[in-house]
Amino acid sequence: MDDFYKNLKPSSQFQTLFDGNIPAKVPDDWFVLITDIVGSTKAIEEGRYKDVNTAGGLTAIAVANVYGHMDFPFVFGGDGVTFLLPVNLLFPIRSAIADTISQVRSAFGLEMRAGIVPVQELYRAGAELYLSKFRASDYYVQCSIFGDALALAETWIKEGKDESYLVRENEKILPADFTGFTCRWKDIPSERGEIVSLIVKPIHKDFETCKKTITRVLNFIRSEYGDEGDYHPLRVRNIELDSGPYLRNEALARVGKSRGLKYYATLASIWIERTVMAFALRFGIPLRSGHYSLNKLKDYQVLSADFRKYDGTLKMVIDGSRQHREALVSFLNQLESENFVRYGFFVSNRSLMTCVLKVASSEEVHFVDGADGGFAMAAKSLKEKLKALG
Repeated sequence: MDDFYKNLKPSSQFQTLFDGNIPAKVPDDWFVLITDIVGSTKAIEEGRYKDVNTAGGLTAIAVANVYGHMDFPFVFGGDGVTFLLPVNLLFPIRSAIADTISQVRSAFGLEMRAGIVPVQELYRAGAELYLSKFRASDYYVQCSIFGDALALAETWIKEGKDESYLVRENEKILPADFTGFTCRWKDIPSERGEIVSLIVKPIHKDFETCKKTITRVLNFIRSEYGDEGDYHPLRVRNIELDSGPYLRNEALARVGKSRGLKYYATLASIWIERTVMAFALRFGIPLRSGHYSLNKLKDYQVLSADFRKYDGTLKMVIDGSRQHREALVSFLNQLESENFVRYGFFVSNRSLMTCVLKVASSEEVHFVDGADGGFAMAAKSLKEKLKALG
C-alpha cells in the first residue's frame, strides 16, 4: 500500500488548510479518478435530486471497500466524486467503478461517466496537483486538493482526449461492494431560513494568491455568518429518521432493482434497523452498533458532516438568513469584479445527508448537500458565468 497520503499530517481545522499550511505534491505515478452523472441537471429539474446524490455517492463506498478503509483522498461534489489513487490499486478500483456504472443505470436509470487520468500526463501538460488533509472528527479525515490538474483532467475526460481514460462497463472483473452504504434521514430544514450551496473558483493559478483569496472568503463567511457552529447546515434537533422514500433508495442502491425477494428482504432489514435506531433515540437507550452509541446517533452525523471542502474550488453548504446571503453575494461580486474569483450558488430551505459510509468500525463520512440540486445547480450557475465572463 502506498503510504504517501497516510503519512500526511492532518490539520486540526479547515481554516488552517489555507493559512500557513504547505500541501504535498501528489506523486507522478498516481491517478485522478473523476465520476459524475451525465444529465444530472435535467434529472434534478425533474425532482430526482436525491437519486442523483445517491448515485453520485455510490462510487465512494465502492472505492472505500476496495481499500478496506477510508484513509484515502476523495471529494464529493453532489453528482459525483473525485479521487486520487495510487497505481497499485488502479485495476481493482477500475473494476469496481465499471460495475458501479452498470448498477447506477440499472437501479436509477442514470448514466454515470467515469475517467481515470495519469497524474504524470497532467504534469507533462503543465498542471499542478497538491494534497493536504484535516481531521474533521475522530471518525473522519478529509482531504483538500490544490492546483489546476483536476479541472484539466475533467476537461480531457469530457472531451474524449484519450479513449483509454474512460472507464467502460465491460472492464468489470468483480462486482462492486456497496456494504456500509446507508441513507435513512429526512431532509434537514434550515435553522435560519436558507441553505446556500456555494462554489467559489479562484481565478489565479499562483498557489499563494489562491490561498489568500480563499482565506478572504472564509474570513468573510465567519464574520458575516458567525462561527462554524452557527452556519453548520445540520442541527441535532432538526435531524429526523426517514419513514419511506429514502429507505427504499438505500435498498435500491444495495440490490440494484426495486423488485424481487432480495429487494424486499433488504428493505425489511433496513426497516428493522431503522426501528431500533428510532427506539434508542427516543428513549435515550445506549445500544451499540460498531463505534456508535445509537442514542447519540444524530451527534455523529453533525461531527463527521462533509459540508465544506476544497478541490480547486471551495465548496460549502451554509445555513443562514437572506440578509447573510445578500451580504455574501455582494462580497463575492466585488471579488469577481477584481478578477479574483468566479462563483455559483443555489438556495434551498433545507439540506440533505446523501449517505453514510462506514467501512471500518470507527470510520464514517456524512455527505451533505443542499436540497433540490445543491452543488449540481451551483455548478451549473458557475459554468454559465465562466462561459459568459471568460
